[in-house]
Amino acid sequence: MKYGQEYSQVLASDEFPNHWVSAALSYRALKKCIKQVQRELEDLGLDAATLKTLDLSFGVHKTADGVVEESQNGKFIPELWVAVDGETGQFLHAGLTSSTKRYLHRRSKSLLKLQESPLCEPVATPEQPPTLDLEGPVPSRVVWKQIPLTAATLFFDSLDPALQGLESIQASESKRLTSQITALGEDISTATNPPAESKSKIIKASCKDMQVWRELFELYLEQPIFFSNHERDHGIRTYEQAKSQLEHFSNTLISAKLVSKFRNPASRAAFDNFIAINLDILRVMHFEQVISVAVRKILKKFDKRTALSASDLYRPSYGSGPLARSMARDMCGQISNNILTVVPQIDDYLCPVCCELAWKPVKLGCCNAVFCIRCVIVLQRGNDTRCPMCRSASVMQADASRIDAETIRYMERYFPKEVRAKQASNERAAGVDVYGEDFYRTSCTM
Repeated sequence: MKYGQEYSQVLASDEFPNHWVSAALSYRALKKCIKQVQRELEDLGLDAATLKTLDLSFGVHKTADGVVEESQNGKFIPELWVAVDGETGQFLHAGLTSSTKRYLHRRSKSLLKLQESPLCEPVATPEQPPTLDLEGPVPSRVVWKQIPLTAATLFFDSLDPALQGLESIQASESKRLTSQITALGEDISTATNPPAESKSKIIKASCKDMQVWRELFELYLEQPIFFSNHERDHGIRTYEQAKSQLEHFSNTLISAKLVSKFRNPASRAAFDNFIAINLDILRVMHFEQVISVAVRKILKKFDKRTALSASDLYRPSYGSGPLARSMARDMCGQISNNILTVVPQIDDYLCPVCCELAWKPVKLGCCNAVFCIRCVIVLQRGNDTRCPMCRSASVMQADASRIDAETIRYMERYFPKEVRAKQASNERAAGVDVYGEDFYRTSCTM
């Protein structure tokens, strides 16, 4: 199946809204424009094969400086510099004029910004021909001509509005999803932290849901969907990778039966919204990837048929798919800031020495690190005077005044299960310190 047919089938699917499909570029129409440009060049005797060999045979710099005046009402038409041997009439060089390249480059860069006003179009003005490369073979008589490319105007005028429409879609979807993510964070906060005057049944259900949300978000962070911070696969994922990761995340939730553990109906509704937001991000990511591939292919076809190197001029707007990928990265940041932070994660309260819950938390005062009281006692008994993190001589000065009472209350509220387990572990370790290894045995000796 040809790519044009595949592209049309993807857009015709029910996955994308109608206004997205309407804003997408018409691959078939752009192919027709390319054929018109190709015929226009061939009528001038400048087919693609000829254009590809001219620079090599003549050798010119394409850095001519021309004055480009801009006008709101001016209509810009791409132009070629053509060098002809005045004696034989042989073509020596052909390339876009400097004003044409600057104009197309500026149009490409402007696609990265939403602008309410139309792009100012420069009026084609006379400019100096490209400077000669003295090391190359230069004929005695060279005649330079500027040739307008009317058909190329139709191609660029069809391509640019489609790209600007995609950028508008990206901006509107980003605004909508950001609003939904903020509202979802508030819903989860309300579901897991009910008012103090609520019924005890609701408070207990909310405490249970807090633990479920914590486990759910741990899985979400362990299996990053759109953007990975892991060393092995750092960076933005493709649509196929993101889709696979989201399916894996959903299957993990089903196998763990986490969703069925929600006690508060508000938590279940918030979970449905959470999944819907991720599906929306995936859909936008898919659409932008489809369009990005289509733009690359149509520009590659344009260059192949015309040898005018339009891909280089449009690289700032399509080269790495900035519209979809920046949105996926931004939405991941919004989810992390507005949703994941609502539910405290135990990883943020681990002791850097034993990698367990920092209970009871001790601040040495030399840095922001928080240690569990057991590890501080072990360091003091071993005469290890330096902080494990910043290496300051502050361990021996730690006493009961260094225990963070506020963090203790916070841990008792949000990590009651982990607090009980750590407290029991500390008590067993203290008994072994006093009575020896026989104080606690993990199995029966009979």
